[in-house]
Amino acid sequence: MAHLQSIFLASLLALAALHSSDAVDYTVTNQAATTPGGIVFDNQLGAEYTRQQMESASQFIWNLFQQTDPAARKNVPSVSLFIVDNLSPDRVAETLNNEIRVNDKYIQAGDQLKPGFNGVLYHEMAHVWQWNGNGQRDNTTGGLIEGIADFVRLKANYIPAGWAKPGDGNRWYDGYSVTARFLDYCEGLKPGFVAELNKKMRDGYSTDFFFQLLGKTVDQLWTDYKNQPRN
Repeated sequence: MAHLQSIFLASLLALAALHSSDAVDYTVTNQAATTPGGIVFDNQLGAEYTRQQMESASQFIWNLFQQTDPAARKNVPSVSLFIVDNLSPDRVAETLNNEIRVNDKYIQAGDQLKPGFNGVLYHEMAHVWQWNGNGQRDNTTGGLIEGIADFVRLKANYIPAGWAKPGDGNRWYDGYSVTARFLDYCEGLKPGFVAELNKKMRDGYSTDFFFQLLGKTVDQLWTDYKNQPRN
């Protein structure tokens, strides 16, 4: 009996350890509570709703990036989101490490408030969890990082009006929705491609990653993508 109790206790401890490894503390602070956007945030979104969306976004990203094992992802014990009134009007949001700042001027009442807000949230949460090349950069890195974040938004089906359509763009590293559409094409060639690309970016960065994963240079892939027949 004592042996069985020991096994049971060990199992409980293992489950508790597993749970704690997935436990991330999400906090939301409205620092613009008296502005029009801050008031809309409190009335139509709110801190609790936003926390729930942050947690859902993390789970979605971990699955998409194939990072269900905590050892495979960044060690981020907490993520904080702030509604602020000091970002430039053309900047919707920004993320630095584990802090997200959302522009109060972006938050406006309407039917698309929640889908639009959630899309921004999934994009910014992707920045929290994605690897960024470990400091190795060239002129394509920034566009790719933003493209991966918008790829997350695309896969979560939070596609806003005005997004690039498949085939749009001049360069694969134009970033955001242009690069997201290109990455979606690459994902169609090899399911799990973006997860593997992100994994490679844990330790460094090279455009050769595309060749390693898909057998073609990224420029060849871009040409193939642009030449796809479309209506």
